[in-house]
Amino acid sequence: MHALAMILAFHPFNLWWLCFVLPIPLFLLAQNPLMKPSRAAFWGALGVAPAWLWLHWWVKDVSLMGIIPLVIILSLYNMLFVWLAARVVYRFGRATLLLPLIWVGVEFLRATVFAGGYPWYLISHPLIESPSSVLAMPAAVAGVHFVTFLLTSYSNLVYLALREKSHGLRKRAGLAAGGLFASWVCMGLLLVPSEDLGTPQFRFAVVQPDVPQDNRMDWTVRQRYRDWLTLRDITIEAYNDKTNPLPLDAIIWPEGFVPGWTLDPISLQTERAANLAWGMRLKDPNDVPDLQVEERIRATRIVDELLVMQGAMNTPFILGSVAYDNLRIVETDNGIEYQRDAMYNSAFVIEDGRVQDVWYDKLHLTPFGEVMPYISASETLEQMLLSIGASGMEFALEPGKEPRNLSVPLRSAEGQDVRLATPICFEATVSAVCRKLVARGQKRQAGVMINITNDGWFGKSEGGRASHLQSARWRCVELATPMIRSANTGISAVIDHRGQIVNSTITPVGENAREGYLIGQVQIGAGLTPFALIGDLFGWICFAATLIWSGIAIFGPSRVVEPMSHSAS
Repeated sequence: MHALAMILAFHPFNLWWLCFVLPIPLFLLAQNPLMKPSRAAFWGALGVAPAWLWLHWWVKDVSLMGIIPLVIILSLYNMLFVWLAARVVYRFGRATLLLPLIWVGVEFLRATVFAGGYPWYLISHPLIESPSSVLAMPAAVAGVHFVTFLLTSYSNLVYLALREKSHGLRKRAGLAAGGLFASWVCMGLLLVPSEDLGTPQFRFAVVQPDVPQDNRMDWTVRQRYRDWLTLRDITIEAYNDKTNPLPLDAIIWPEGFVPGWTLDPISLQTERAANLAWGMRLKDPNDVPDLQVEERIRATRIVDELLVMQGAMNTPFILGSVAYDNLRIVETDNGIEYQRDAMYNSAFVIEDGRVQDVWYDKLHLTPFGEVMPYISASETLEQMLLSIGASGMEFALEPGKEPRNLSVPLRSAEGQDVRLATPICFEATVSAVCRKLVARGQKRQAGVMINITNDGWFGKSEGGRASHLQSARWRCVELATPMIRSANTGISAVIDHRGQIVNSTITPVGENAREGYLIGQVQIGAGLTPFALIGDLFGWICFAATLIWSGIAIFGPSRVVEPMSHSAS
């Protein structure tokens, strides 16, 4: 029942109201007097596994060997909740109100604490689809985990109202559930920010190519140049769009889609000094028309052409590429090697025909996509596991050293810049990273979030793309800040400061409907939410309380408030 409700609550069904019944089957299992805690936990994990498999089916295209361990690990979190909840119930009696706290504690463990965190498919995520996102708005106070606590508390009270034999207890539980829900809705309505913030508009164009993930893992010189021509043509179409009479403040490309080898100014200077040229085999002279039959390409040619195009358009570009620490181009027995002290996944601004001197290096590497938590400490073990489950991948990136904000001038406000937070890919789903980029030291550091991402990982799975977008929308609620998403293969979107999708319709360029551009505008965020000031404090409190209460239930002196028919296990 829990697995079916979970499948229906998320994409493509989006029956968000099923969130209210999602916890009840596991609450019931944890309080079953005919099962030992360990047996109840086992059946809880086994029962939810089909839902995790359904929601992560896209992983098979990235790592066929990885999908089963992933499903097992995610099911173990459900197993842990049922086991801890059953022990607490056995220790303190059925109808305990500690179950919502334990749910949040275990979910916070998955989302933040263990292995770099996996904050996707949280039980409250579908509530962002509620009318005007009212039920999601309390996240502005204490984050998404606070909304999960409200949700599981309401579900627990409804469960108690239905199962209690005493009419008086049922009535009190029902009244408490109604009061909680009414308070929740009122809080949400009060927290819905004004549609007009009284701030300037940031106008932009998002460029969306349709380049699959496999091209990004083995990007030949020929493919790089072809992709550059595609990006160039889409950018020109967006810039010349006659339906948009207002000048653009920026043109945004997806993550890592500058088809060169680097974009940071120092490394570019090193490349130019090396005077490198790369060989390119053309299958057909018409395959890359701009090169005709040329077989060698200067290493910085694509970037040089990009800089010229940006200068001619006189519109800042925001895009992703690679940055290096101490790049050294060395000739070895195996050919030319790019040796470095560190390599980063980065976001840059190109303005006035040059790359700005300040760029953002991704702080939180994607677990098992860019780094193997714990495992990457041993290069031998990392390579062994990669050879088994993800042949062809390489984990060579380092996390950024500090949060940095980019900025571009506003055409609508003379002499005024807009400061940008640029979470890259997975980072848009991580509350702590986005908060760090938007607000630091009790001061707002950015008025707009720009999420450049490579969603080619999801292959043909629209569910993975939709979940990535849905999770990112919660950051807008938490921080009252709009977000612009530029995703290769989609879903590119404009999200306002209330978490609502304003636009996700791409204007196609050519015959491919997934390849084109999106033009939009957002109001620059103003002020700070309580969450921007305190962060995930509520989640950490619930996690600590779960450890304490579970420890008492497991290791404390035996005392059963309401006897049950089984022994502890």
